[in-house]
Amino acid sequence: MSQNPKVVIFNDTSTRYHHGCARVMRLLCAGLERHGLEIIARSPARHEWEKDAAFLAELARADIIVINGEGTLHHGKPAGEALLRVTQHPARGTTPFALINALYQDNPDSWNEMLQACALLSARDSESAAAMQAASGQDVRWLPDLSLSAPAEGREQARKGVIVGDSVKLSARKVLAMTAARFTDARFVPTKTLQSKIWNSAIMRGLLYRIYNGVFPLHTPPFLMPATEEAYLKEIAATHLHITGRFHAVCLSMLVETPFLALSSNASKIERLLTDAGLGKSRMADPARLKQASPEAPFSGDELTAIRAFRQMASERAEILFADIAALGGQS
Repeated sequence: MSQNPKVVIFNDTSTRYHHGCARVMRLLCAGLERHGLEIIARSPARHEWEKDAAFLAELARADIIVINGEGTLHHGKPAGEALLRVTQHPARGTTPFALINALYQDNPDSWNEMLQACALLSARDSESAAAMQAASGQDVRWLPDLSLSAPAEGREQARKGVIVGDSVKLSARKVLAMTAARFTDARFVPTKTLQSKIWNSAIMRGLLYRIYNGVFPLHTPPFLMPATEEAYLKEIAATHLHITGRFHAVCLSMLVETPFLALSSNASKIERLLTDAGLGKSRMADPARLKQASPEAPFSGDELTAIRAFRQMASERAEILFADIAALGGQS
């Protein structure tokens, strides 16, 4: 085997135009490389990898295969099954698998055998870890989402106003847009990172705002689309309150210690995150609550203590995870 084990990564979510996903992939790749691994190929999210001859050739060369689960493995989604099928593909040979950073919720028993083929299983929440353990019969670790595993710069900023984000669900986006209209100093900052020059036009941004959120107001709030992870984090760090329906938007709010309110997503990913962080459900919101929401909802001392401990855990467990993935190179 080569001095530097070769790694192939499945589900490269940095191609999904989300700041949180881009951060996860950046930290994942940096962690693997820090532990002496060479990344030779990355299969983008939703990529039809089974039809990609060039990628399959790289897969056959790999010493370790890493599947970035993120929010893909829930409710028996075809995209989740497509990720797990690599465990049964002939190009894999005997190469060991690590399924990491995974949400796992309400999946069919037919997936159990594919989980059992993995040498290392790691969830991003404790409830997913329990479900994966029951399905696989293996020990399953958990650690917070990788977006929380490294510090962010720029927490010490003057805070002003409210940021309203977006959601994967249209119904939630409508609620968020109506919430933004309630505040005189709200700005709309989705997790999306669309960088086409067309969005430099205020007219096009206004049109996108209305179509994307399914609302058609006469006036829209200031609409920002930060081009980089760093710029997005600075926006969140400079607000009193972040109202969102995105899992990673909540993660990054915790990272820069910005108070937030969250609408439920398309799985219980946010609720699980907050439970594991020791925050309970008090920062989950529904449309009725958002109609009455104040422009500030400061963290209590206990909440800040819990968030800081959660981030520390994320950092420590991530380093152990990367080291254990690197150790799999000796099994191929």
